Amino acid sequence: MNVDDDQLDESLNTQEPSVEDVVLVICNQEFPTNIDDLRALSNIQDPFLQKLTLEWEDFAPLFTQQLLARLEQLAIEDVLLDFHKLFLLAINNTDTAVRILAARGLGLEDQPDYIKLLCWQLENDPVSSVRAEIIDVLGQWVISMEFGLLSEEDAEELQATLTGRIDDYEEDEEVRGRALEALGALSDEDIGELIGESYELGSHRLRVAAIRAMGRSASETWLQILIFNFDDEDSEIRAAAATAAGSLLMDDAVTPLAMLLDDSEVDVQIAAIHALGEIANDESEKILLRLKNETLNPEISKVAEEAIAQVHLMDAPVLDQGAPTNDLDDPELDILNKKPKNY
Repeated sequence: MNVDDDQLDESLNTQEPSVEDVVLVICNQEFPTNIDDLRALSNIQDPFLQKLTLEWEDFAPLFTQQLLARLEQLAIEDVLLDFHKLFLLAINNTDTAVRILAARGLGLEDQPDYIKLLCWQLENDPVSSVRAEIIDVLGQWVISMEFGLLSEEDAEELQATLTGRIDDYEEDEEVRGRALEALGALSDEDIGELIGESYELGSHRLRVAAIRAMGRSASETWLQILIFNFDDEDSEIRAAAATAAGSLLMDDAVTPLAMLLDDSEVDVQIAAIHALGEIANDESEKILLRLKNETLNPEISKVAEEAIAQVHLMDAPVLDQGAPTNDLDDPELDILNKKPKNY
């Protein structure tokens, strides 16, 4: 074989597969040798989608889970990819994990058209873990709602559906808590009262949710309550309060947060470190640098280093549009136990 033949073989081997080729492989419940070939399924055309639809219900649940997880990872790495038709295909699957992944995938698409669908799914899905995941996705649109980016109809349905989950005392506590956390982003007097009521009278889960909602509210009125909870006997409450205080981005939180660096629980220490990184002022940077240099705990040292990097990132000047930037590698995701940050 001469050089020209070698070059021809290499060209053929690197040629991108057609959508039809990828669909045929998937219909056999197999994956392409190169996972990047799944990119061909972006904006999949109806004839190929129909072929997948005919085979979809026969797929083994584990295969479908792996497929959706890989599509999710590709979509995180390249925001121009659009797999929403496949995530929609999976939202009513009989497998719980598949529905969770489908909801998570739809959350990657900034399309308010999904609000009605997901609100319906939230009220009708029989599994609480799926409902909790759907709420996390809807929480992204609560932020859009706060900034007036939703239609009045969508905003009303979104708020009513989430409030309904909180008011349903037969609903799972985790679902009620997630709904309260999501609504925390609204600067609405009724939501503020709901947060306060849940904090004072709710179950432990709702009290944690109320504290997290205070952080999402961006309202400085909650800061003293959050600082008060730095001394709570429950470590989950202390950690949630630290995280929420960091989210408020107030300088007054720095000194109290520094006190939590000596907390008896590592999770609380880590929450305080992240909060100091979020606030990102000169004082918090000095505290983090001192911690990194003095701690004997390698885990704390690593988290402090990450928080310092966050401070520097916040201080960095905005680059011109044409300026080069370094690519940031997204961590590999487990199918369910890890997920991208949506908000």
